[in-house]
Amino acid sequence: MDLYGRTLSRAELERRIGSLAQVGGITEYRYSGGRSEGVRGIRIDTGRLCVELVVDRALDVARATLDGVPFVWRSGNDIASPAYYDASGDEWLRSFFGGWLTTCGLANFGPAGRDRWGEYGLHGRIDNVPASDVRAETRWEGDRCVFDVRATLRESKALNASLTLHRRWWTELGSVTMHLEDRVVNETSVRAPHMILYHCNAGFPLVGPSARVHVSHVSVEPRDAQAQAGLEAWDRGAEPQDGFAEQVFIHAPLACADGKARAAIVNRNACDDRGLGFELAYDPTSLPALFTWRKLDRGDYVMSLEPANTRAIQGREYAAAHGLLPFLEPGEERVYRLDFAALCGDALHASIATIASANATAADHR
Repeated sequence: MDLYGRTLSRAELERRIGSLAQVGGITEYRYSGGRSEGVRGIRIDTGRLCVELVVDRALDVARATLDGVPFVWRSGNDIASPAYYDASGDEWLRSFFGGWLTTCGLANFGPAGRDRWGEYGLHGRIDNVPASDVRAETRWEGDRCVFDVRATLRESKALNASLTLHRRWWTELGSVTMHLEDRVVNETSVRAPHMILYHCNAGFPLVGPSARVHVSHVSVEPRDAQAQAGLEAWDRGAEPQDGFAEQVFIHAPLACADGKARAAIVNRNACDDRGLGFELAYDPTSLPALFTWRKLDRGDYVMSLEPANTRAIQGREYAAAHGLLPFLEPGEERVYRLDFAALCGDALHASIATIASANATAADHR
């Protein structure tokens, strides 16, 4: 393993520490106070990358730091217990914490509405579902120390379709990458709508005037008139602006040389010019859409990457009307895999170069 600038075997590391907790590991805890009282959390510390998973909120990632520097956005909300979730209209926003990952779905994302499958709120229910069957494991595989967290989440309704999400996060000591595998299963006897979106949010000090978005894609288009007004700056940060109207852009992902699509938010000038950022790598066949979000307002100072399984950011009713609504048949399952990598230094420049190469190659063949 590579740790603190040295390559060490397990034996070499164990000669130098009394406990693995000295350099990293998994810590389980509970929040205290306010709406977060009793909410379960798991912290994974690789020695470089530290993330906080909220067990009672879909095992999503509320906070992340690289070498002690935070790089994701947190909303003005606290970490609210699922008991405070309100599914009506856009009340989902009262519990939205942002973080490195907020999962939207499993039956819908986008605006609230009502259709033949029933009434639904903004961005779905799954982020407010507590995990069960939680297993957190630290194990050695040769000289690799692996941190592995798994859980099950059920989005169910009696006498209706019910979807189950089997979620797994894993990384290893010394790594700056978190791997995510989601397996969504329709365990009922009826066909079920299935929309999922991974809402991944960058914040200060990553977000700033020098922040840039890099996406391997074949096209980008604005969601609406607000986004059209900002289309020329879709990939750029700026100083906070009071009253900044959110802008959403719709991308058609493009696979890089290894078959994975990539999207990154980077700031080459952050951290004394070492740079700071993060990259998502994912399969564009299972996640054929990507949205980018700019909300450069006071406090709501955020830029986001959002891979999804349909380009219908306008919501489930729109998706059904335009032939863009995915379904899961009875017993069918869908698997999604994403790599979340924190970036600085050479890795940051390599991410930019990989994405640029994919885009240039695609342009040469058009």
